[in-house]
Amino acid sequence: MNKQKWWLRGCAAALIAVLVWIDQAVKVWAVANLQGQGQRVLIPGVLGLRYAENSGISFGLLGDSAVAMQVVVIITGLVMLAGLLFIVLGKFDTPTMWAAAVIIGGGLGNFIDRVWQGFVVDYIEFLFMQFAIFNLADVFITVGMVALIVVTILAERRKVRAR
Repeated sequence: MNKQKWWLRGCAAALIAVLVWIDQAVKVWAVANLQGQGQRVLIPGVLGLRYAENSGISFGLLGDSAVAMQVVVIITGLVMLAGLLFIVLGKFDTPTMWAAAVIIGGGLGNFIDRVWQGFVVDYIEFLFMQFAIFNLADVFITVGMVALIVVTILAERRKVRAR
């Protein structure tokens, strides 16, 4: 196997670890500084910080069903494990690997919360619209998904042009 490819895979794994560490460090800060404090406005009318515990999945869905949440946690863990294996085994092209690494880093950050605490710590709040409170791991997942969509569209365009 090509040393450069192994090096890139190692960098992707390191990126995952760094993103998880950043996410968990910010959540520790949020618990220590935001829990029980109410809202902190960062940019008036735009962005604030407010501590919240999300016992459900996206937007608090399934928060009332312990069985459904256990199924979601197991499926999420298996999907992230598959993604890690795909990275290690070199099943992704390089741009897809980087997008997947960002998604997995965010997913693992929230997965750790859910497994250890039974909820995910959220703290970022848009003030200009009614929207769910979210966290940095959610941002990583969203950025990774947008990157994955762009990479996929560009790859398909290259295939069409090659015909």
